[in-house]
Amino acid sequence: MPTPSNAPSATTGGPERQDALLFARLTERQTMPQTSQAIKGFAKKQTLIVEKVGAVARIRLLVKAKFEATEEEKSIVNPGFPQRLIQAIAIESNGVTGIIDCSAMTLEARRKRVFRNPVSAITTVPKEIVEGKKLKKGVYETEFALEIPIAHDMESLIGILLAQNEETSLSVTVTWASEEEIQHGGKLAKLEGEIQWGTTVFSIGTTPIGGHETTILPDLSAFHGMLESETPLVGTGAKKANLIRNSGQLLCLGGAVQNGFPAEISPALWPKFSIEYGGNKDPLVWEPASELLELNADEYDGPIVVGSSPGGFHFLMVDFEADNPERDWMIPESLTELRAVFGIAGAEKVEVNANLIVTQETLYPAV
Repeated sequence: MPTPSNAPSATTGGPERQDALLFARLTERQTMPQTSQAIKGFAKKQTLIVEKVGAVARIRLLVKAKFEATEEEKSIVNPGFPQRLIQAIAIESNGVTGIIDCSAMTLEARRKRVFRNPVSAITTVPKEIVEGKKLKKGVYETEFALEIPIAHDMESLIGILLAQNEETSLSVTVTWASEEEIQHGGKLAKLEGEIQWGTTVFSIGTTPIGGHETTILPDLSAFHGMLESETPLVGTGAKKANLIRNSGQLLCLGGAVQNGFPAEISPALWPKFSIEYGGNKDPLVWEPASELLELNADEYDGPIVVGSSPGGFHFLMVDFEADNPERDWMIPESLTELRAVFGIAGAEKVEVNANLIVTQETLYPAV
């Protein structure tokens, strides 16, 4: 995976120093609204340009969307709605992608993991969608927030991206889901609405050091990565999905099974889930996977379920930072044949276009 440099370059024209403790004393936390954009429509892409101010730690989107069901009582919305509306979120820094590149459902699963299944204050979803009913002809509106965690956490700010630099370009590409990804059985039209968004930034301060006015920067030694990959699922039994072997510290691995767009196979039904490497080493095995599902419920005050549509969309989390990160995390680059193994019960009917979904949250060196 490409790794753009997060090092400063002519921020002020004078000497610069990375010092997390001194930065914390000099900086000011700021919440900055950005320019809203109209939603471009089903399967379209649009780019949000981040203002070149300070160091960016968080981006939050407020999505207000509506679409039209064009046929009477045919469309049923797929699990994971409303987050399923956004097929992908990608951060681009200085022309390089691969820092954060995942679906809105993955980002929401991360939020539920970190904040122990918080309740949204603003999410609104039509009753017909929540209840899984066939939609009558008409317009349906929804609203939800989406957090993009540039920094791993708001205390250490590790992973923060420097934006106060004329040479820096920082943007968010939003890819909207297709009609087929959102519903099955009918047809939709006119995905419209607005993205209101803002950033949490920290100002860049200066102080005299050795007779020179010195710009003090946060720790820019690492990137906070959120990646998602899909592996086609064919048949039942032990099915393997290769992990992305980057040089970072693997903080959390997520797994889900999309059984065609209309359905999922819940982790409660997996006979097994494991992580293996080196061909025959499997240090982490849950048999059945419901053992890990129950551990998730203990750690997060309930299982990780994304979306308001019937049953939601379930993720299973292997959380390497829950207890002792320095002891438990993995370095994927150092492990050959690193894979997640999903057990799919023989009784399951695997649909066309079924996929194993793997999410990886990492901290990796900024070089």
